[in-house]
Amino acid sequence: MTAVATGGVLTLRDGTFVPVREVRPEDAPALRRFVGRLSERSVHMRYFGPMKGLSEKKARYFAELDGWNRFALVALDPEDEDEVVAVVRYEREGASDAAEYAAVVEDRMQGRGLGIGLTRCLIDAARERGIRRLYALVMPENREMLHLLRSLGLPERVRWEDGLEHIDIDIRPEAAA
Repeated sequence: MTAVATGGVLTLRDGTFVPVREVRPEDAPALRRFVGRLSERSVHMRYFGPMKGLSEKKARYFAELDGWNRFALVALDPEDEDEVVAVVRYEREGASDAAEYAAVVEDRMQGRGLGIGLTRCLIDAARERGIRRLYALVMPENREMLHLLRSLGLPERVRWEDGLEHIDIDIRPEAAA
């Protein structure tokens, strides 16, 4: 397991230290509060439409993971570690070595290197769990996410699917070389 996955700290571009760890079942209420703090634009970019909030059932779904086929990391508010400020996750496709990737960062934390840092930690965890390919569905106007994925420096393939960019990323260690 990566050091961050078990509990670590990311240092943002501005020098802020952000605690990071695997999501836990007891994080469900914090995930609901987190989504409630997102701007309409951030909700739209992540969930592809408006959403009033995260239901209790959906929050439990996002928080109660098996740590192998469904895995997520949360970044905690440096000033209040009971609050989530970002989430990155993957969900494996059946018994394959491919998984869907998703991420969302609270608006006030965007543009500081948190998303890319968390994504790199997630990639390390995914590799350790036998994932060889991540894919993301991204709205074409979500330039921040498209930039994040392209800045990973990993081989990618892009195709259109229902008006979204479907980006496949090869995360095998040899692909990064």
